[in-house]
Formats: sequence, structure tokens, C-alpha cells
Amino acid sequence: MAVSVREVAEDAGVSVGTVSNVLNRPEKVAAETVARVQASIDRLGFVRNDAARQLRAGRSRTIGLVVLDIRNPFFAEVIRGAEERADQHGLSVLVANSDEKQEREAMHLDLFEEQRVTGVLVTPVAESLPRLVRMHERGTHAVLVDRESQDERFASVAVDDVEGGRIATEHLLAVGRRRIAFVGGPVALRQVSDRLSGAQAAAAAAGVG
Repeated sequence: MAVSVREVAEDAGVSVGTVSNVLNRPEKVAAETVARVQASIDRLGFVRNDAARQLRAGRSRTIGLVVLDIRNPFFAEVIRGAEERADQHGLSVLVANSDEKQEREAMHLDLFEEQRVTGVLVTPVAESLPRLVRMHERGTHAVLVDRESQDERFASVAVDDVEGGRIATEHLLAVGRRRIAFVGGPVALRQVSDRLSGAQAAAAAAGVG
């Protein structure tokens, strides 16, 4: 059975409130008392109930991150960057994979909202964002990743995929290639269709069909 705060307090010879302060506001407790309570915590194997703390605070110390394909090296770098920055602010990142399916994306967003995450980073599967709008209206903010936002309620971090497709195609043309294939994901994804548009524009400008 899990060790309770009351058991820690009894072992350390302090009140339950003092243990709570040591766990949440140690700067308000004498250093000697903090050391005594921490010794009891270590000796008894106490693990704090963070779910209860989140319930009281109404918000957790976590950020939700939903990516399209966790196997994609691009998203692996996004996850790593998000974790590094979150760690600097004492936050953790919960990662979910939508697998480019709207129903999975909605399921993960539901879970994150139930967990009272501080906010959500997401690469949406579709252009329409009704689920994110509802989340925003209930107080959980989202930032779009690798997707430009047309809605002023959402900030976004994105690259110019049209320009990327153009630059890649111009490079191939510059080294003498004339038969160029475009290989990408579903064109229903804005990133893919934008890259294709950039590639087609560069090819057309060079007179390549």
C-alpha cells in the first residue's frame, strides 16, 4: 500500500501541513525541518500523488504534443526540441502519434484535456480545426507545429513548404536533371501539397513538364 502524507508527518514528527509545504513550498520551511521530512520520505518510500496536486491546481506541469508520424525523423527532432525547452521551465512533454488519422488526433486531444495539460503542440491532420477551437474556448491553448495558422486564436511555428519544394527542384535542375519525380505523403496534407506546388512552379519556370 502506498505511503500517505500523514504517515510521513508522523514519522518526521511534524504536521501534515508542514509535509505539504516541504513538497510544494520548501522555501517557507526551516532547512532543518525540510531535511527531517525528506529523510522520512526517503526512508518510507513516499511517492507524491501528483494527480491530486493537479486536481487542486486545475492544471498540470505537462504539455501535450501530437505529431503526424512519430517514426518521421523530422518529428523526432521536434519532440527533442520541445522536451529540452519544456525542461528549462520545469515541465514535461506527453507525446502522442496521430498516424495522420483525425479520429486518433481527437482521441489524444481528449486525453490531454482530461489530464489538464498546460497547453498543446499539434500538427493537425486536417485544415479545419473545430476540436482545437473547442479546447481553446475551454481554456487550453494550442500552438500549431509545421502548419501556418489562419486563425488568430492559434500561434504557429512553420516553414515555407512552397519555397522548400521550389528550392529542391531548382537544385535538381541546376545539376542537369530533367526527369524529376515528386515523392511525398497524402496531398491532402498542406505541407505536402505546398511542396508539390513549389516543385511544379520551379519545373514550369524551367520549361520542364
